[in-house]
This record gives sequence, structure tokens and C-alpha cells, in this order.
Amino acid sequence: MENVCIIGAGASGITACQALHERGIGFDCFEAGSEIGGNWRYGNDNGMSSSYQSLHINTSKSLSEYRAFPMPADYPPFPNHVQMARYFDDFVDHFGFRDSIVFRTEVVRVRRAEGGGWTVTARHRDTGEETTRRYRAVLVANGHHWDPRWPEPGFPGADTFTGTQTHSHYYKVPDAYAGKRVVVLGFGNSASDIAVETSKVSAHTTMSIRSGGYVFPKFMFGKAGDDMINPFITRFMPRETQRWVMAALLRLTIGKVTDYGLPAPQHKLFNSHPTVSETLLAAFGHGDITAKPTISHFDRDTVHYVDGTSEVADAIIYCTGYKISFPFLDDSVIAPTDNEVALFHRVVDPEHEGLYFIGLFQPLGATTVLAEAQAKWVADLLAGTAALPSVADMRVEITRYRRALAKRYVASKRHTIQVDHYPYLAELAKERRVGARRARKAARRRPVPALPASYRPPEVSLHIDADPMTVWRLISDVRQMGRWSPECRRCIPVGGRRGVGGRFVGFNRRGKVVWVTMNRVEQAEAGRSFAFRTTTNGVRWGYRLEPRDGGTLITEWWDVSGQSPAQRARTASFAEMLLNGYAGHNDELLQGMHTTLARLKSVAERITGPRPAVNGIPAADPGPVAVQREVATERDAATLAG
Repeated sequence: MENVCIIGAGASGITACQALHERGIGFDCFEAGSEIGGNWRYGNDNGMSSSYQSLHINTSKSLSEYRAFPMPADYPPFPNHVQMARYFDDFVDHFGFRDSIVFRTEVVRVRRAEGGGWTVTARHRDTGEETTRRYRAVLVANGHHWDPRWPEPGFPGADTFTGTQTHSHYYKVPDAYAGKRVVVLGFGNSASDIAVETSKVSAHTTMSIRSGGYVFPKFMFGKAGDDMINPFITRFMPRETQRWVMAALLRLTIGKVTDYGLPAPQHKLFNSHPTVSETLLAAFGHGDITAKPTISHFDRDTVHYVDGTSEVADAIIYCTGYKISFPFLDDSVIAPTDNEVALFHRVVDPEHEGLYFIGLFQPLGATTVLAEAQAKWVADLLAGTAALPSVADMRVEITRYRRALAKRYVASKRHTIQVDHYPYLAELAKERRVGARRARKAARRRPVPALPASYRPPEVSLHIDADPMTVWRLISDVRQMGRWSPECRRCIPVGGRRGVGGRFVGFNRRGKVVWVTMNRVEQAEAGRSFAFRTTTNGVRWGYRLEPRDGGTLITEWWDVSGQSPAQRARTASFAEMLLNGYAGHNDELLQGMHTTLARLKSVAERITGPRPAVNGIPAADPGPVAVQREVATERDAATLAG
């Protein structure tokens, strides 16, 4: 039950994969399609995603690129879906977790498991084979732009309409609307793009707009418009000042929307999700699109509007958004009502431990970067480096968020999960800091179990092209030990002896933590072994040397079996505090031993020089050794060997 389940490999799912992969947290990611990318994979065969052929992002490249992986420099400010899909592929391959994504597999059931965790049933879409596994946590990243929401309730007479009716979810190209009279219902980004595109081939296109809105151009003063918005403006400037500044910029760059024949907005700027388009106003200005209020009813081929006007139409395209739904989750777990989901900071279900949602928001900004920040927070929680507050405190935050939405935004199913880009990033960053403090505080209160007496760190061996005595002289001179070993930054002999009974003081450091150890040499057989005990914690460690292939096979080992129960408890506490427990302790030891031996090899082989040829054949090149920091010059090495 150690692994985590991630549902979906779209823009939110893959950044969740990367965050867990980076921390070494095992996961399975289930993707219903054959490829990653979700809505940005044109023609996606997952049966849920949809993008039209002309789709581009509405937030600029600089705002939309993952902070862990910038977009290519040659990408335009607003890449299209082909470029975005390629970027996502490159992202996955760069971080190397594609093998953890299970394609053509959809999650059909997620249930609470007895004793904790979740059971996840996934079905292969080609074979129909179902598998059920248990996971300690589930990250839902299936998106919320896949379940079309039709007008609720439907317009009277819609069933008598003689033309075609479709949802924007199914729109791909404008060809089917050539020469037709088209009505596009809605005023969001999809409605804007589709209306402009169909107007180029249709007899005429009408936009049916329930209430007016603001149109933001993609470019202002020759730059991507959202590049002009920064954290200071959105986080610290009063909202009324923000409105005044942006209204002035819009007036300078495009004028008023009413100048183009659009209805005047019935709400303040930033109180509804804006429409972003570089071409919509021009299409209105050219007369290719006209505006009408919302539909009243249908009468066969005639569309009637609430202002009493009517027109004949051949096709209706409903750009009415999407429903938030999770068919794999039982209603007793989560049941969105009018697209409202109660989540702590839009991520954590306070009622169900181990259930998280990535990308479940409607941003004034870029989904990718905000989902990335969410994923990193969840990785903190799963790794234990951050903790959640009480359920009661999480409910308080949810209530506060709902009240803020109701106070600011127009009442709409579109504004139930709204967030602002930079303020939300700051909100998540703050919660990560506070959560880290909670985790540290809880760790201090929690007793740490002592290391078991059977605990044995691994041994590490390395072949060195130098004779055993040369290697032994290097390792047995404790004055130089800090040059080899990251475990002992500086050593000072006490008594000056290399042999058994010799003592030295070791000064060690990890980050800001500095500690001092007393050590006594227990074994010093020239050319064969050198070992000592750290008397302050009972740990023994040392080296064995064996002649091998004209050189030396050196093995570094650690032994904690001589520790007293109190010493084991202290070691465990130290490992928990600085190294995330036993596993981190082992990793730290392994890395330190590999580093020590690599540094010894580098210096010993410089002392010895190249191996002579045998029967005219040059000796094999041992290959490059990655020495993390320079340990000695050749002169230093010769001095040590002497």
C-alpha cells in the first residue's frame, strides 16, 4: 500500500507525477488515452478530451510554462495545441517517469479501503480487463472540461428546432458551418474562438450573450497582455485600484466593448472571468458577428431572443461550459452540487484522508503553474515534510473561501472554483511553510523508535589501481580524513598515533547542524585494514584492503551492533530529524562511502601513475571518476603517501 494513484495524465496529472517522482514516492498514473496531454492532444482517443483544430493557449508562454521545465525559446508567446502537446511529451521524457503511466486504462471505481487507504479499480479500454489495487493516497487529476453542461433547464421548443444543436465540446473545425446561419450561445473563451472561426465561412454568426463582459486582448503595447500583470499588482494593490489601472489600459488599447456593438457589462471588472481574444472585437467591428441577448425559445427554424427579436438559424453551438463530475467516486465520498466542491485550499478533501485534487480550479491565470504548485504541496504531505491542520480548521478555510467568492463574483456555476494566479500561488506557498512547521512540531512530540539491533548499513567496495600500502597510508592518516570522507569534515589526532589506541576528534556538519565526536583506532594493520570506533555513539567503521588484479580492492563498512539501547535511540532520533528516517540514513551512508572511495581512488592512482602495459597491450582505462570536490594536488598526494 506504499504507492500513490494518479488519475489522468493531462497537464495537471503529469506535474503531479513529476512532483512525486522527484521525491522518490512510488505511483501509478492511469490515463484513458494512448498519449499524454488531455485537452491539448488534438484528436485524443481517451473519449473525453476535446480541442478544436485552431486552439491556442490564452495565457502567455512565460505565465504558462512549468517552473520546473521552461518552454522552448523558439515557441511563440501563445503556442498552439500541437506545440503544447510536444512540450508535455518533452516534460515527461525529461524527468523520466513515462514508464509509470498506464495508458489506455480508465479508473472505474475508487473506494475507501478497510484499515486505511483506497482501493482503485482500473479497466483496460481495449481488453476490458479490470485490476484492483490498494493505494495509500489518490490524486484526482482527471480535469473538469470533459463532461459538457447543456443549458439547464433547456430552452422551450428546443426539441422542435429544425437545425443542428451541438456543444462546443464536440466542435473541431468550421467546415460543417459553411454557408449556414450560426448562433453561438455564450461569451467565454471557447465561444469567442468558435464564433470568430465560424464567421469566416458562415452566412452569418450571432453570439447570444446572457450578460455583457470584458474582452482582454492577448497583446498590449507589443507584449503578451498577461506579462504586464505581476505579483505586486494582484497581491498587494487594492482591487479597486487594480480595476482602475486595467480599465485604463483597456480603454487605451481597445476602447469600450460597446463601441463594437457588444452589450455593456453588468458587473465590475474582475467580478467575472474575462474573455481573452485578439480577434473577437475585430469580427464584431467588421460586422461578421452580431450580438443578441440570451435565447427565449425556439420555434422550428426560428430563434427568439428575450428582447423580442428573432432570426432564422441553421445551427446552434452551446458554449455553456462543463459539469464537475467524478464517475469513479461514490456520491457518499464527493458529490459536486452546482459545480461546487468543498476542498481545503482547492486540493484536500478534509473528510477523506488521502484524497487530493489537482487542477480543480478556474484560474485568472495559467492552470499548469498552479497545478504544479498544488502537486508540490501534496508531495510534501505524502513525504511527511508537511502536515494538515485539523478538519475543523480546514472547514473554516473552505467557508471563508466560499464567502469571498460570493462577495466578489457574479453568481454562476462558472465561478465556484475561481482562483487568481499570483495570490493563489502565495496562498499555497504559505500553507506549505505552515504545514512544514506543523510536521516538525508533531515530529518533536512523537517518540522515535530506536534503531533495531539487527540494523546493518551496506558495505561499498571499489577497485583502485594502486598497491595496498599506498592506499593504506592515505586512509590511516586521520589528519587527512576530512579530505576523503563527507562524514568527517575535519579530524584532529590526539596523541599522534596511527595504530591501535590512537584517538582523534572529528568535527562534522550537515547544514546548520554541527556536532563533535570522539574516536579511537581499534584496528590498524598496515596494508590490510584500518578501523575505529566513535566512542560518543558506539558506531564502528573502517576499511578492508585486498590485493586484486595488480591493485587494491578496498571495502568500507559500518557496524552499529555495539551501540547501547540509548545510543541506538539517539541515532534514530538524529536520522529522523535530519535524514527522514532509516531509509534516508542508509542513503546518506551509501552516498558518503561512494564519495570517500572515489576520492581515495583519484589520489592513489595519481600517486601510482598509469599502469604498465602487459605483453604490449596498454592497461585498461579505469574511466573517469566523479570526484565531487578536489581533494589533493599531485604534490599533496605525494606528501601524504610519504
